[in-house]
Order: sequence, then C-alpha cells, then structure tokens
Amino acid sequence: MTARLIVCVLLFGASTLPPGAMAAESSRTDTRGYAVVSAGYSEVASSPRAASSYDSWLTESADASALDAEPAHADSYLGDFQYETYATRSGGVWTEEDFFHRGQFFVQGWLDQGFTWNPASPDSRLNYPLTFNDRANEYQMNQLYLAMGRRVNAEGCKFDVGGRVDLLYGTDYFFTEATGLETHPDGSPRWNTTGPRAGGTAALYGLAMPQLYAEFYMPWRYGTTLKVGHFYSIMGCESVMAPKNFFYSHSYSKQYGEPFTFTGFLASYQYGERLTFHAGMTRGWDSWEDPTDRPGFLGGVSWTSRDGRTNVDVTVTTGDEEVNGQNNRTAYSLVLAHQLSCRWSYVIQHDFGVQRAGAFDAQFQSVPAHWYSVNQYLFYTMTDTLSVGARFEWFQDTNNYRVLGIPLASAVTGKNYYEATVGLNWKPSPRFTLRPELRWDWSDVTPPGDRGMYNDFRSRHQFTLATDLIFLF
Repeated sequence: MTARLIVCVLLFGASTLPPGAMAAESSRTDTRGYAVVSAGYSEVASSPRAASSYDSWLTESADASALDAEPAHADSYLGDFQYETYATRSGGVWTEEDFFHRGQFFVQGWLDQGFTWNPASPDSRLNYPLTFNDRANEYQMNQLYLAMGRRVNAEGCKFDVGGRVDLLYGTDYFFTEATGLETHPDGSPRWNTTGPRAGGTAALYGLAMPQLYAEFYMPWRYGTTLKVGHFYSIMGCESVMAPKNFFYSHSYSKQYGEPFTFTGFLASYQYGERLTFHAGMTRGWDSWEDPTDRPGFLGGVSWTSRDGRTNVDVTVTTGDEEVNGQNNRTAYSLVLAHQLSCRWSYVIQHDFGVQRAGAFDAQFQSVPAHWYSVNQYLFYTMTDTLSVGARFEWFQDTNNYRVLGIPLASAVTGKNYYEATVGLNWKPSPRFTLRPELRWDWSDVTPPGDRGMYNDFRSRHQFTLATDLIFLF
C-alpha cells in the first residue's frame, strides 16, 4: 500500500504541489554553527554548489543520450556506450531520438519528482549530508527543467554558431546556484525569495539558470568547438540533469568533491577519432562573478579505445578561490568506463582536491585541506525496459573542509564517508523512467558534542529508501 501511494504521489504531484511546498522547515534546520542544509558550511555564505558534468556513460545507461543538445565530440564523454533500448526498438512509432533531434534548433525538458523515506525520521526532516534528495519523508519536485537553443553542426565543413540556455525550477535549484548570478556576492538571493534553507536566507523551491552560453564550431582537422558563457563542469561522471544519471541520489564525490558549473570559455579539440582535448579559462568554482579577478584553468583529455568498449577521461581545474586571491584550489578527476559485455558495464572514478590554507592544525596554523574519493558503478541490463545498478564509494574529507566545514583538527574526529547504493531503472515507455533505490551511508566523522553525521548528528549511519519519476516532454 505504501509503495502504491508513493507512486501515485509521483504521478500526480506535478499538477498539484503540496500546500506546504514553500513552508518553513523545522526550526531545528540550522541551529548549529555548521550547515545542515548545504554542500558544506564554507560554501553557504557564497553559493550552494551547482551540478553536472560531461554527458557520461551513466547517461547512456539511463537511456538519456537523446537529451543532450551538444555535439557528440565536444560534450559527450563516454558516449560510445550504447545499448538497444525500448526507445530504439519501438518499431519506429515514436522514439526519444525522433522527439529531441528534429533539427539544429531545439526545445526539450523534463519533470523529475521524488520521495525519500528515512526510517530515522530526523526532526529537521533532512537527510544531511545528502543533497538534492535531501528532504526526509517529504515529496520533492526536484526539477522542472527546460533547455532551448541551437546546436552547432559538428559534422559539417564550415564555421557554425549555436548556443544554449537551461532553466531549472524545483528544490534542486539551491544546489545549482552560482555566486553573482542567482545570488549576490554575499549569498543573498537575487531573484528567488528567502525561506527555510541556509538559515532562513533561501527558499525551498526556486529558479536557477545553470547554463547560458554561446557555442562556435570551427572545422579544423576533425573539428573544434568553443563554449563562451556559463556551463556545466566537465569533471566526474554524474550530472545535475536527472535523466542523465542512473541513480536518484548523488555520490559524495559529486556533491562535495567537484565544481558543478563554470563561467568562462572552454575549447574542445577533436584529435583523430579517439582523442579529445579540452582547455579553457574560468572564473572559479560555481561562480558567475569572480571576487579574485584572477582566471583559473580548466582542461582535460578524453580517450576511447579502438573497439569503443573502454573510455578514459582525465580533467583538472586550478585557480584562486578565496576572496584575497591568494589561496589556490586544485582538483582533478579520473574516470574509466568499460563495457564488460553486451549486458554488463563498469565505471570507476577517482577524485582528488587540495585547497591551500583551507584548514588549521592542532596549533592553529593554516595547512592545506585535502579530499579524495574512489567510487565504482556496476550496471546490468536485464530487458529492454529494466536495468539494475550498484554504486559503492569511499570519500575522505581529510581536514573536514568540504562536507562539515569545520577544518579544525582539534574539533572534529574522523574523516571518512562511505555509501553503498543499489537501484533499478524501469522504462515503461520512452517518456517515463522510474528509479527506485536503497542506500546505506556510514561515517567515522564526529562533530564536537555530537554522535555522528546522520539523523541530526545523532548517528554514525543512515538508511534511505528513495524513488523518483522522470517524465520527458
């Protein structure tokens, strides 16, 4: 009965939002000196971090490749992993490909809504440190997403111009904001209202614009594209765009280890059929305006094996992220994906980051803050409409700088976070995807005066049962 009720809520929740969707959260939401609703206390005052990355193999696993409006060679990392799906076997009646790729001009979107059951029933109604599906035992309309623009012709032999703008309304807006765009430099909202998030300074539902860029194609050798504007990060293998992920929830690596958006320019140069190089300059992590006025670097390389079964992607970003313009932040991400067979596929990702003068030792001397992670994915395609996946991750926030935001060695014990997730993707039609999942989180981190990181800092572990429904339009 409970499962049927949840599905009904997901099916009809879009047409009638709950009366309390914009109501205040529990008064216990932000009672501590560190953030319990954001992606790390150190980021609350400026901006919640935005999400996404390249179109990854995970995109193909979720049968959402057709959602991408970018040229394959420029923004489709790990994009060679494709299976025959319900959409491609539907006898030519109607497919995602037909719906979204009718020409260079495009308008596309989706509705993603979900529910996360937390048996601990935290008083704050938060699944912290989870983000995106962060509300415990509460309906969320995560994304009402619209993308429009003109894709460049990457197959032609002449110069071409395109562009794209993305709009996101829902609870996920909070995690996709950029400093200086959706928020003022002091963190206050520019066009959204105030509300229960971030100590009463941000609403539960709001509007974000995670992408706004012009794109140019130059037919040099195998082709070069240039993005100028505000765009998603190319790091990692998960995306903020719901149809591009296998799981409803996100890894710690995605939530805390990587930037989500950049503002600047990024060139992608296709060298032969198997190599793509990326290089550009940015204004920093999740920023529209750069308080340092010092550009950072973003680059990487993508490689595909001759048989198309293996992909490797290495990306790196470096630049000054502090207001004084002196504290460098550098991070890299390494992703390897391999198609084991026609049904089995495997992905492994490793991230590393370091922030200069980001923490303090026991003598209160500033030291670099480090974070590391290894997360693995295994996918099995059961039928044309049903697939199963598993994810296991270890994330180490060595100085408690990224997750907890208390980078003081004498104040916090522990540094490790783990999560294991199993889930299904069921596609009864090309327009609908149902993604139920079971997730177990545990950590040895203990904040001062508390027992752990979960259940309002009362527990060292957390169990969640979640599901969401994606409708493409």
